[in-house]
Amino acid sequence: MSEYQERVKYLAVLEALHDLVEIGYHVEKNPDKIEGFPSVRLYPPDSERYSDDPQAYKEHERDILQKERRTQFEDESVRKFIREMETPDRKNGKRVDITDLIADGEELYEDLQRLQDLDREKIVNELDSEIQPYVQHAERGIEDKHTGLDLHDIWRYFRYTWLTPYNQVPGRNINFLVRDAAREHHPVIGIASLASSMMNLRERDKFIGWRIDAVEEELEQKSRTLEFEEQLPKEERTPEKETQTREVTETLETEEEWQERVQQYCSMLRSSVETAIDESIGQVRFDDFIARFDDLKKEDFQTASDTAFKRLNQLEGLGTYVFKKKPPLVSEVDNPDNYENLFDPDEFDLKPENLDDIDINDTDPESLDDWEKKSETALFVKKRAHTLQKLLRDREYFLENDIEDDKEFIEAAIESKRGNRALRTALKETKKRRVGAGMMNIQVCGAIPPYNHILGGKLVAMTLTGPEVINEYREKYEGYKSKIASAMSGEPVMKNNELVFLDTTGLFKVGSAQYDRVRVPASNGQIEYKEIGKTSGYGSVQFGPKARQRLAAVTEMLENRQAVKGRFGEGIAPKMRKIRRGLENLNLDGELLKHESPRVIYSIPLASDFREFLFGLTDDPDYLWEFEDPTAEQQEIYDHWKHRWVSKRIQKEWVLDDIRAFDKDEDLRLGHEVDFPNHSLFDF
Repeated sequence: MSEYQERVKYLAVLEALHDLVEIGYHVEKNPDKIEGFPSVRLYPPDSERYSDDPQAYKEHERDILQKERRTQFEDESVRKFIREMETPDRKNGKRVDITDLIADGEELYEDLQRLQDLDREKIVNELDSEIQPYVQHAERGIEDKHTGLDLHDIWRYFRYTWLTPYNQVPGRNINFLVRDAAREHHPVIGIASLASSMMNLRERDKFIGWRIDAVEEELEQKSRTLEFEEQLPKEERTPEKETQTREVTETLETEEEWQERVQQYCSMLRSSVETAIDESIGQVRFDDFIARFDDLKKEDFQTASDTAFKRLNQLEGLGTYVFKKKPPLVSEVDNPDNYENLFDPDEFDLKPENLDDIDINDTDPESLDDWEKKSETALFVKKRAHTLQKLLRDREYFLENDIEDDKEFIEAAIESKRGNRALRTALKETKKRRVGAGMMNIQVCGAIPPYNHILGGKLVAMTLTGPEVINEYREKYEGYKSKIASAMSGEPVMKNNELVFLDTTGLFKVGSAQYDRVRVPASNGQIEYKEIGKTSGYGSVQFGPKARQRLAAVTEMLENRQAVKGRFGEGIAPKMRKIRRGLENLNLDGELLKHESPRVIYSIPLASDFREFLFGLTDDPDYLWEFEDPTAEQQEIYDHWKHRWVSKRIQKEWVLDDIRAFDKDEDLRLGHEVDFPNHSLFDF
């Protein structure tokens, strides 16, 4: 068995090493300089190697992404799906297939080329008959009236043409097609997908105000620092240096304005965090906990008694023990350091005999239909017990420090260790209530050729901010039951179905040509894709499917359990955690998850009071659209795109030449790509 384990570990290391070397990591073997055995060192590529050549950097990143994209085509079900979509079928007396939804480059060229020499206003007017965009919810089970194909299947086919691999994510998800009504079959201009936003995205959370450092910045007087060059005094000048850089800081608000703003902000924040803590406690079930112990009463949860904390800690331990597949106890083994999966009853104020005949099951909550039963599984027993301990603890701080003045209350909390912790907890609870509902992540957004040559990607990005998209989201998620919140509560919990904020990231660490300068004139203001920072550069893109499988197998083997089961409610980023745990079990550095490719983050507020909504202070957002005539308002977006972008693009000869050169069979059709590995030499 020991030999088998070493073989599995060896193969996992080789798979991970292969993937890393493929993306530019270096391996050095030097017995004289490197301690240990074997005397090998792995180090990442120079992060600045492409600093002078952005195009080379983008090509390198594309190569990394293409590796996993190609892997998805090894799945026979994917190949079968693509073949079926490309097989003609009869609709309205004609044989059609998915490629009929790809515009013909030559035809689009001819229609646009005749407008090339007109002035821009005439071009815009003429464009109304040549390109007629509209957005369509790509809903599964709904047939496209032009081709007979399932709308979701249409979206899925074009998603496989993307540079990034197609992975379904848990949570909310809604897909869109942007189509051209001016052409036969209404070809696809672009596709988009909105998915539940990431729980943790540092720069976005700071922008919204969900971080303690954002709170601290709000309390400071607004200012800016200006740099300027000034000439050195005559006696200090030299031929090499005649000027010096000076910095001047100027305030952007008066003392009175500052104090008034901070007072209003602190009142808003205090109301939000206190409400968040109270509502979060109210949404965690504990009646079954009371029924389990004779000395536990409802009043213990109201007063946060010692009994409540003791019993909750024990319940967290019982749930953890069952969820970990009842591993050996620390006291039962000779050398605990040799074991990855152990349980210490003392940590949870338990005795070994408390672990006998536990009536908590490890059923996958997803397999159960009843919310109460979901809440009673090991996963949610430990989650509920852990969450209640934290919430009760931090509510106690707020109750004990009921300072009348809101500004003093917030400032005192920041300065106090307990208060700072309570604020962080409350901000996190505030975020949890809205991050999966009131805001969404633009996971997919882009054009399908040949529309990419006239900036169809910007059209799709603009379309997603419109009233018809917001209404589709509202309709889909009206009355939607939150899985995690309902399982924590033991009964259905409905979350708001308003959409007030979008976030997304570019594909690279440099600005995105698709999102930069995208602004949408709306009825009550302007919607803008605003760059707010970069991601931290951690991820799993550098590890392919085979390496991920090997790393998960190592963890399961060494810990005698599936450490990350991927169940709903288990936690965020299960793929990342599986990889990290596998690396750690091989004594490899978890920093290998740092891929040195941070991405630009964009924020897109859709309501003027989006922060108040995301802080839970209102359930009725003040949208930047009127919603009096959503169709007409949505049309304004398309008209703006034509005027702002298309009218200029088609005046460029090279743009039209690129459109004309596009051949859908050669440049986009997937059949050749997915079936290429199945060809033999006799086919050539």
